[in-house]
Amino acid sequence: MSKLKTGPSIYIPTDKNIFDALQHKKVTHSELVSFLRGRGILVSSSTSKDALVEKISSLTLSHSDFNWIGKLLENPNRKDKTTHSKLKGEIEDAQIQAACSAVKANLTAIGDDSVKVTKNGDTTTLTVSYVDHDFTKTEMRQRTLKTCEIKLEKGKDGVVMKLPSTKKAKEVSETLKKAVQAQVVKDTGNELEEFSISLQSITDAACRSEFFDSLIRGVPDFEFDNVSSVDVYHLEQEEKDELDEDDTVEARLASYINKAALAGEGVLDSTEFKQLHKRGFYIYKIIWTAIDNTHEGPKVEFEARFGQPDLCTEFMYTVRGLYPYNSRTLEYNVTRKAATPYENEKYNVNLRDASEKALARAIEAYDKKV
Repeated sequence: MSKLKTGPSIYIPTDKNIFDALQHKKVTHSELVSFLRGRGILVSSSTSKDALVEKISSLTLSHSDFNWIGKLLENPNRKDKTTHSKLKGEIEDAQIQAACSAVKANLTAIGDDSVKVTKNGDTTTLTVSYVDHDFTKTEMRQRTLKTCEIKLEKGKDGVVMKLPSTKKAKEVSETLKKAVQAQVVKDTGNELEEFSISLQSITDAACRSEFFDSLIRGVPDFEFDNVSSVDVYHLEQEEKDELDEDDTVEARLASYINKAALAGEGVLDSTEFKQLHKRGFYIYKIIWTAIDNTHEGPKVEFEARFGQPDLCTEFMYTVRGLYPYNSRTLEYNVTRKAATPYENEKYNVNLRDASEKALARAIEAYDKKV
């Protein structure tokens, strides 16, 4: 497929767009001074930022000047939640490489994405660099450079595909998944079984909550500590509008509320949560802490949720941070710090394993009920 040809953008920022953009805190005083001096306009370092912004916004700016402002306002990649899926079956390294090469060729042919394929041991990584546009922001802040990594880890029973829970990563991963499946069918004629964490087939509210209860208490090498936040969703019932006259006000209210959020120490033991749970609400998002069982291991804060709470699909998880153990005070620090890349990778594997075991328990509990 030939690369699409596009003409220049018809968007030209107005003086107000430039003024609003340069007022942002990301635009430093020294950047503005350097820009004006580069244009041959001598200004004092003590000149106020407002005066510098007003001067620049009154100038005639070129395309390269607009790019300069855009780069100043670009957001660094925020830490996205992680999700994973599996392709079960016999898959060779050559088939993975062929699928990645096909996806790379397709992405670079139809757009401006930069794609790189690397291999380290049993892990093949497809890295896509792209420009994301958010039209809810002011005009000059709509462009953001982002990168998503999709990792394919080859194991005994197939391939684990790990990716950030973003729209772009999901689109690329679906294309990559189909490419791997097609390559295996082409080479061997065998179909691959796809697996992902989903509770869509479980229509019992208690069993859906059981998944999260098993998850938070079953993270390998961790001891459960406390739940700090829970979001619940109401499982729609056909009879919810057919309440008897004897039903309580609470029951009537619960039948019309479909979402609720509870936060605080020991949320799962609270009266409010138990009342909602009895009314058919189930957990779809949870934040909790657990203690690493290694010597003087940290207390780690995790988060897990379903992106589609009504269907309980698009499962994702993240390591929110950790509280290091202080051997001097024999307590955990009260200030949370970010996990290192190594810690993040290690703990995400623990969450992945725990979520798969929790899914098996939830399915088992549901099968016993039906």
